[in-house]
Amino acid sequence: MNPPVPQTYFLIAAAIAPALLLMAALAVRIEKRRWTLPRSLSSIALAILGGLGAAFFAYWLETALTVKPWGITNLGMLAVFTFLGVGLVEEGAKYIMFRALLWPNKQFKEPYDGVLYAGIIGLSFGAIENIYYVLENGLNTALLRAFTAVPMHGLLGVLLGWYLGKARVEESNEGKKASWGFLLQGLFWATVAHGFYDFLAFQTSPFAEWGLCIFLGWFAWLGFRLAQKSRAISPTWGGTAPQPASAWVPPAVIPRNPVLAALCSVIPGGGQAYNREWQKGGFLFGVGLVNASLFSFTWLLLSFPLGMLILLESWGLSLGKEPLKFVSSLIESPVLWLLGGLSGIFWIYGIWDAYRTAQLQKFDYLEPPVARRKTVQSISGSYLGHLALLVLFVLVPILQGGGGGGEPGSRIEFDLVSDPQTLNGHDKKPEGSKDGKDAKNIKESPSVLAQKALDEKGTVAKQQAPKKAQRRAGVPRSYSDYLSYRIRLYHDRYFDHTNPEQYTVVRYRIMPSGEIASAEALQEHSTTSPENSALAVQTIQSMGPLEPLPPGTGEVEVVELFWNGVTIGRPGSLEERLSSLPDGRWISPVDSPSEPPQPSLDPQTTSPG
Repeated sequence: MNPPVPQTYFLIAAAIAPALLLMAALAVRIEKRRWTLPRSLSSIALAILGGLGAAFFAYWLETALTVKPWGITNLGMLAVFTFLGVGLVEEGAKYIMFRALLWPNKQFKEPYDGVLYAGIIGLSFGAIENIYYVLENGLNTALLRAFTAVPMHGLLGVLLGWYLGKARVEESNEGKKASWGFLLQGLFWATVAHGFYDFLAFQTSPFAEWGLCIFLGWFAWLGFRLAQKSRAISPTWGGTAPQPASAWVPPAVIPRNPVLAALCSVIPGGGQAYNREWQKGGFLFGVGLVNASLFSFTWLLLSFPLGMLILLESWGLSLGKEPLKFVSSLIESPVLWLLGGLSGIFWIYGIWDAYRTAQLQKFDYLEPPVARRKTVQSISGSYLGHLALLVLFVLVPILQGGGGGGEPGSRIEFDLVSDPQTLNGHDKKPEGSKDGKDAKNIKESPSVLAQKALDEKGTVAKQQAPKKAQRRAGVPRSYSDYLSYRIRLYHDRYFDHTNPEQYTVVRYRIMPSGEIASAEALQEHSTTSPENSALAVQTIQSMGPLEPLPPGTGEVEVVELFWNGVTIGRPGSLEERLSSLPDGRWISPVDSPSEPPQPSLDPQTTSPG
């Protein structure tokens, strides 16, 4: 339902207010408590018109590109969509409007003019986009986007305008058309920044959320610095025009100790920094940090596969449809040797490079020009070669889903026991702990490991109980174990407010699609207060949506016990039977319901659900 007319006007005002405030900050010059507008309102209005045109042009392009939905099933496809399908389209539309409307404008003649007009184009673009989102989602969205998306569009305009302003100055000073170098640099970096912002914003993992906050803070600082620097070299805005470059007089080289340079390179880039090759040292340190992080993550994944997969899923990440098979293939491969070898070669090369540079500087009487020194550092063979190997052979496969084979929208699929195929595991008994410590057990496929728990007749072998078989496998073996994992993500809200001696029984249903329905506390079988029982119900509801049920399984009913892990209740009661089962849970199909089995004479102490 559409909001009333007065409310609609209020929401529109809330949507455009942040953009108008930021436009004023860009357009006004404050000098000795006097506020002036160095550029005419007509040129500012032209920039606003350019932003509106860019918004509608980008909307038309994005509509055309999404006629056929994108199959985004992994981070690789998400990156393609955000950088090309969103970033390039929207920043390209702003760039086209700037070149068409503002570039010929006679009031565009100083570096800050590029920042001003491109920033206003970005802010008016963001205002139009904001009106749509605010009318759809209300005032809370206006408040959130006032500090995120709207300023981001303005900052992207500032970045684009910084390069367009430099191109205009180059054109004015040299009396020829602006080189495509500055023009394309502006479009390229604005596209990269926009794509990276959306790449993080479209994810829900804690890493992405923290990364987005850090990126927004850094980008706001960068935009402020670029605006300051461009004003400082724009006379109309209180700065001074750039002075012609004076004849370059190279300074004398400061001798460096080669041995000390090599020792400093124990930390990647340290020796280069000692040799005053700051840019090169920064690049080498960054790549070394990426190498160390990737090696550490891979080692943790292969040493503690289940724990890492669960951690990744809690962050909203996945390694394909069958992550356990992917990890198994990694264990069989020399991936750690490869990563360690590349990192070691790179580390040794950095030490040698620092030693060689320090030694050669003894024979140089003068330093090379700064521009040439930075160019040499930036395109160093060690940096480009190593980064190319890293991207082609490591990062791309991981971004593409690590193992592939998944259908669109697939997530981690937990392996289910195939013989017998029951919701509760071996011989209709729920399985116990899924904690696996021995990494070598995961080298065999889960189905082979499950069969090792059975004798030739298909019954449970005496020498290896089902619970131990699952523990050795180190992977979830049934839907019951999957539910245990999901509950443990949310059950603190219940146990933090409940006496350890009290317990609650909850009954709920799971649809074949994994949706949770009709969760309720069985108060007659619980000792907690109704308020605490409601917390157990909320824990169950927080798990959804779940993975779909095993193929061929209809709707199921689950009876779940929240307790401290010991046998409870009077003999024969529902709670006593549940407390004797691992994880205190019984699952049965709705079309053929069954009761939890009677406890054995020597029940095992189990973990709480």
